[in-house]
Amino acid sequence: LAALCLGALAALAAGADPFAYQWEQLAPGVWAGVRDPFELPQEGNAVFVVMRAGVVVFDAGGSPAMGEAIVAQVRAVTDLPVTHVVISHWHGDHMRGLQAIRAAFPQAAVLAHPHTRQWIEQTRDRWLKRRVSMVPNIRKALDAALAAGQDLAGRPLIPEEKAWLEQGLANTARLDEENRRTDYVVPEGAIEDELVLRAGRREIRFFHPGDAHTAGDLIMWLPRERIVATGDVVTTPVPLMPSSYTGSYVAVLERIRALGFAALVPGHGAVQRDGRAIDLLEALVRGVGSQMHALVGQGLGEEAAIGGIDYSGLEAPFTHGDPFLEHRFQDYVAGAELARAAWRAENGEVPEEPF
Repeated sequence: LAALCLGALAALAAGADPFAYQWEQLAPGVWAGVRDPFELPQEGNAVFVVMRAGVVVFDAGGSPAMGEAIVAQVRAVTDLPVTHVVISHWHGDHMRGLQAIRAAFPQAAVLAHPHTRQWIEQTRDRWLKRRVSMVPNIRKALDAALAAGQDLAGRPLIPEEKAWLEQGLANTARLDEENRRTDYVVPEGAIEDELVLRAGRREIRFFHPGDAHTAGDLIMWLPRERIVATGDVVTTPVPLMPSSYTGSYVAVLERIRALGFAALVPGHGAVQRDGRAIDLLEALVRGVGSQMHALVGQGLGEEAAIGGIDYSGLEAPFTHGDPFLEHRFQDYVAGAELARAAWRAENGEVPEEPF
């Protein structure tokens, strides 16, 4: 529920549309739709590239309204149709806008990694059941937290978080409307390793860099423009680590760094113009992994090892003493899941990807 109740302090103006992107032109014909990473509802960033014969979209938003926002921006920029939509991974906040894009451009090819396609297909019926009860459950949780003066994790409610939760509550009617009209579009094509699209001097590469945020992550790379879009492999300012493949994550980050990008569009958060987000995330994954290696070497069991991870030296570069960001770090990173994933990696197992 905490992940579903996101609302950004930076976007809390009364009457603000909770289903909107801030559009940024990164290069001629290359547009990034950026969301505040804490805005309710939590929706992933999107990118589209105008090619000679049509438009290529990377990620589709998490609701029909966000898909419609992508369509509107494409039509504001060009008369060309969308020819391809590539999904970075299976999480709903990056793919539930597909139906709106497909409705506007029915001939567009929808592509994803085979793992992503499988998970979208397998979770569709579960989503159709969950979408009806989701908002009532969110409202119940928010009402109870605000009445008790606590946040969703049971911590004393700080003023910034109180405003955040109140705005989240105000947006639930729109969220319920979007949920109830959302269906899943299952990608019909697969990108297992790499797909290269070329038109004139423009080239787009989609590739699977290894397992990181999920086992089906795809990256978009424009070598001439030196623009990379990472999906949730990289998010800012606080990483999302629900089921990280810690055994291969660092290698994935090194592969992204080696591209020599000039701009990085994360799955959530602002466009990055340097490698600092990569460096911080690598230090985090290495730090947790090395601690877990030592704790397992001491013969500790799973829960004792997970509880033994010390985040005190890893948190400050992400939160800078901001209490709101400190709570997000506790929820997204220092909760048991990152440490549990490191435990599983240390024992030769893969993480469980939660729905």
